[in-house]
Amino acid sequence: MMAGLVTGCLAAQFSLVSLLLCVFASTAQHTLGGRSSLAVEDRARPFLVSPDGTFSCGFLQAGDNAFSFSVWFTASQNSTAVWTANRDAPVNGRGSRVSFTRDGELSLADANGTTVWTSRMGGVSAGRRGLTVSLNDTGNLVITDPSIGSTVWQSFDWPTDTLLPSQPFTKDTKLVAGYYSLNFDNDNVLRLLYYGPDVASLYWPLPELNIYAAGRTNYNSSRIAFLNNTGVFLSSDQLQAQATDLGLGIKRRLTIEQDGNLRMYSLNTSGGWTQTWSALKQPCHAHGICGRNGICEYQPSLRCSCLPGHNMTDRGDWRKGCKPLFSIGNCSQGAALPPQEQFMFVMLPQTDFYGFDIAFNKSVTFEQCRDLCLQMCQCSAFSYRLDGSGFCYPKGLLFNGYTSRNFPGSIYLKVPRDFNVSAPLVAMASATGLTCSHNVTVKTVNPDVYGKAPRNSGKWAYLFTFAGVLGVLDLLFIAMGWWFLSSKQSIPSALEAGYRKVMTSQFRRFTYRELKDATGNFKEEIGRGGSGVVYRGLLEGGRVVAVKRLAVDVTVQGDEEFWAEMTF
Repeated sequence: MMAGLVTGCLAAQFSLVSLLLCVFASTAQHTLGGRSSLAVEDRARPFLVSPDGTFSCGFLQAGDNAFSFSVWFTASQNSTAVWTANRDAPVNGRGSRVSFTRDGELSLADANGTTVWTSRMGGVSAGRRGLTVSLNDTGNLVITDPSIGSTVWQSFDWPTDTLLPSQPFTKDTKLVAGYYSLNFDNDNVLRLLYYGPDVASLYWPLPELNIYAAGRTNYNSSRIAFLNNTGVFLSSDQLQAQATDLGLGIKRRLTIEQDGNLRMYSLNTSGGWTQTWSALKQPCHAHGICGRNGICEYQPSLRCSCLPGHNMTDRGDWRKGCKPLFSIGNCSQGAALPPQEQFMFVMLPQTDFYGFDIAFNKSVTFEQCRDLCLQMCQCSAFSYRLDGSGFCYPKGLLFNGYTSRNFPGSIYLKVPRDFNVSAPLVAMASATGLTCSHNVTVKTVNPDVYGKAPRNSGKWAYLFTFAGVLGVLDLLFIAMGWWFLSSKQSIPSALEAGYRKVMTSQFRRFTYRELKDATGNFKEEIGRGGSGVVYRGLLEGGRVVAVKRLAVDVTVQGDEEFWAEMTF
């Protein structure tokens, strides 16, 4: 009886949602003519809605005061975008506007009037009158010439990170999310590609498999793929991927995400998304997840860590990998010591780094593989199989690291002889581990109506300037405050105590451990003041701060002088 009641409630809820969608769709416009526009302040009202109400088009929030012009599933709880015009250039939350001109051009303008995107970028010819823009039930945003009944421009030709049912995927299109993309490669095979700032590599189908072992063929001149309405993703290279909930009547999408995986989703009755297929069964098979010298592990969520003797390059971005805390030094033939006296190896069990092999040897002993890496200056580590094959892979760069219980081998990291191995290696490898997510990083746009979004190019210059100004102001405030408190002029003790209480209570007091963690153990010096060194720090929430470490000796200068420094 209870099950029937729950089922009835869900059905009633779904019927109510469907009814609301129908009412919403009946009152919203599906097609617009020239001189139509929507201001970002009116974002609660969509620009267009498909006739059946499945899709909406308008402004979606992409971050703090940042908005994009997108198409999304109307019934999804988080308004999941399936296409975005300006994904890499969100506009301001005030003063921005999307317009469909009388010349038949979609145009998106930022708060200061700058055009950040137009449909002309997709090939629309300017100067054609009488064109209309509409949103179809398939989620396709289309500009049409009614006089000849032809499509002039459509969003289906310019996908971002999502493919919808009936949307063709051709040799000229690709899905992109961060450093990852899905496209037909030069060998006519549909592949996932990591294209990072330092290296690029293919990782799906699994590179250790040849094309035919992966169930594909490169005899594929048409190079086309599509997701059908029943939940089957088909490609002309013989790929056939099926959703776990095959059938008609389900709203679906195929999306490449920030963790490099390609996933199929179904919209459920509560407005959430259920994963029904993924290209990578092991998330760590995606390349570049943890960057250079980083190790990916799935337990059961994706987690990154650094190699022993390495620290994160950027505490806010694992994709930048880890940097070594030691130097290999001189390993040339003219070195004072032979290699076996300069280096040793640290073992990481069931761990490997895919690619970047300097050489390959088989049927060799462990000692032979080790000595081979010792003799090669460019060898950073070697991978050795423990399954009896005797496979030996000396490694140059250490990218695409992962740990798996199923891997039949280990990686051996080359380190100097004086490298400290007293600490437990597992703790060293996981000390900087963080839980990763495939969600998109939040974007922020300057809230000033006439300002432009901040750019990263001036970030460091601004930070160093700020640190220098902070040092000068620090000296001025300390001098003035010291003179004020220690002046021979008579200051009532009650007034002095009240002033000090106000000064010390208006700011949050951080513990030493919090400041140590925020600055990475006071690692990055950005300036010096009269009484200490200024370091760059990163607080929870991503706020960059300058932290000054005082050089005050309490035993010499006294308690009163120390608190004067702390107050000012």
